[in-house]
Amino acid sequence: MAQDGSPVGLYRAFPAGREPELINGAVPPAVPILELGCGAGRITHELTALGHHVVAVDQSAEMLAHVRTGTPVHADIEVLALTERFPAVVLASYLVNTIVPGQRDAFLNTCHRHVTDGGVVLVQRTSPAWAAALKAGHTVRSDRMVVTITEARLEAGVLHAAQECRQGDTTWTHAWTDVVYSNREFEDVVAESGFALVRWLDPDQEWAVLQPLPR
Repeated sequence: MAQDGSPVGLYRAFPAGREPELINGAVPPAVPILELGCGAGRITHELTALGHHVVAVDQSAEMLAHVRTGTPVHADIEVLALTERFPAVVLASYLVNTIVPGQRDAFLNTCHRHVTDGGVVLVQRTSPAWAAALKAGHTVRSDRMVVTITEARLEAGVLHAAQECRQGDTTWTHAWTDVVYSNREFEDVVAESGFALVRWLDPDQEWAVLQPLPR
């Protein structure tokens, strides 16, 4: 179990999905990438295979023990202070939707400290349309993983959700709470941290491309 309660086995087993291709298509070939909150390397390994050198940061030593490629860094995202700046920074896993007071801005400030002036920050957020449509009992299959939503309550802009993930004979449960931002709210949030929203990478408007405003 990771420090935040996330099951390490689930993150090891969960397929990479579309994320590596979305990220790869939004940045130049073989560009260095700073990945914040890399977990067990689900995205890291695929980006490395696509030719990128990835500096993979996570607060969990248990997660990082499974990162086989790139450069793993054991650190809290909020206080990360590397000497290098990167043309691409990734903040995935809906970390921007954290409910912990002050943590969202700390995450975005770390992105701003580490991106080059002409670089991009790729942020995965909880889509408001997806959050509004999520219902208990909904089941999807991702590769060999079957995911069933067991709780879904959207109250006053906060999503309370839980899921059961099954792969073969193994079952994991995972619950989370996200602050859900409308498009306008999200633009305001990133602007307060010194970014402009350039475009969305996907029709669901889950992945945003940000660029730092003049420093």
